[in-house]
Amino acid sequence: MDFDINTLPPCDVLILGAGLAGLCAARAALAAVPGAAVTVVAPWPGPTGSSFANRNGRLGLHVPADDAAREAFCREATALGRPGFVRPDLVAALADEAAARCRELEELGLSPRRDADGHPAGQPSCFSPHSRRAVILEDLPAAFDALHRRVTSLGGRFSPGLTALSLLRDPDGGRVRGALVEDYAGRRFVAPARETIAAMGGTAGLWLYNQAGRGGSGWGHGMLAEAGADMANTAFMQWMWMDSATRRFWPVWRLATGEAVLRDDAGRSVALPGDVRTAAAGREGHCPLGHGLADAALDRFVLDHADGLGIAAITEGEATFQAVLAAHAANGGAVIDATGATDVPGLFAAGECATGMHGANRLGGAMATACLVFGARAGRAAALRAKDAAVEAGDIRGLAASDARACRRDMRQRGEARRQVADALQRLGLPRRDADPEPLLARLESLEAAAVDAGAASLVAAALCFARGKACAPPVDSPAQAVTDAPCVSS
Repeated sequence: MDFDINTLPPCDVLILGAGLAGLCAARAALAAVPGAAVTVVAPWPGPTGSSFANRNGRLGLHVPADDAAREAFCREATALGRPGFVRPDLVAALADEAAARCRELEELGLSPRRDADGHPAGQPSCFSPHSRRAVILEDLPAAFDALHRRVTSLGGRFSPGLTALSLLRDPDGGRVRGALVEDYAGRRFVAPARETIAAMGGTAGLWLYNQAGRGGSGWGHGMLAEAGADMANTAFMQWMWMDSATRRFWPVWRLATGEAVLRDDAGRSVALPGDVRTAAAGREGHCPLGHGLADAALDRFVLDHADGLGIAAITEGEATFQAVLAAHAANGGAVIDATGATDVPGLFAAGECATGMHGANRLGGAMATACLVFGARAGRAAALRAKDAAVEAGDIRGLAASDARACRRDMRQRGEARRQVADALQRLGLPRRDADPEPLLARLESLEAAAVDAGAASLVAAALCFARGKACAPPVDSPAQAVTDAPCVSS
């Protein structure tokens, strides 16, 4: 079926996504260039994503407050990023600007949890349990409302109810000119822009078992890759164990402390081998699985005794339940520079759409801080570039018409593709011992060949970003210090 393509009002800066990164980008763009035409496109009118709509109802921010804390943050974050790709300059920028961006939230009335003396209560964080550099932001709906009001007061325009389908780029490696978007009724619109910021979240929501915040399409990485952006760290998902029934986080290290028992498929207890117990000594210092860390041996051992979906039987006290390894958030994304720009002209990325400020793993609270810091950097740079650069309009409607004809709307196929992708990723994409990447690649490539719906094509492309990254990434238990800083990049 062919579609008439309508056109939204053109803008200087188009922001895809209204999560923390997207709203920070919009605020910074309007502050840098008052009067700039800034449009924020998002599927939902209210709080969405891993920042504003996570299951915990609160957000950790990693905020090193002095030179010693910033130095420690940079040292830990860089080491923890291996065996992935990390840019030390981006890590340093994150450390240097975290406190200032957090103060901006306080100016909006969003104060972190305080101690008895009225100071921000420093908290430990995953992968840095002995530090106290993190703070907790509560009442996330209020945080969304405050940022939304500020963007609106500065003249920003919100277009809720629109899902981005693809980035529109000139042929032969030209500029991104905006995006093709779709409303709930399936009507398609061109969103023309001089500069575009991708901030629509990561891929965790594509897995059958996930802890991603509500509202994201899950296919942002696919859109970026299809537009030609260099992608890195796409194999490094943040994995967490959860109770499959309640979806609550479950601390896997209880197996090593004796508080829980692993069961085989016949219900018999499975003892931890001595080497696994020894390796797991530091596992309670971080909720996610640690890529490249010795204590990943515990996670791998549980997966060895899990079923095809990654579900393992666990007994604690008198209760037996099923724990599953779930996708929580993506550590990969488009490779960006210090301004948040990708290698594609006219295209920036922030939040879970960007990487380099963290690699295979990230310190707890660092993603939310990255949304603040690099969302602001991308917004500011995009607005200034849109103001100063001589950018021709280009044949945006022609690009959109070509894209819409190539990828028609087929909601049945889109739903089936999502089910097939979720099953394939859950069965073939978990970080198991000696996992062969080829079956997952083959299954996804067959879906790619059949996709005619724009949404189906983008979500399969996003899953392929993960699968292709996994094919060239080291095993989950590869020693971090033995791997170079060279990125595993797919595009």
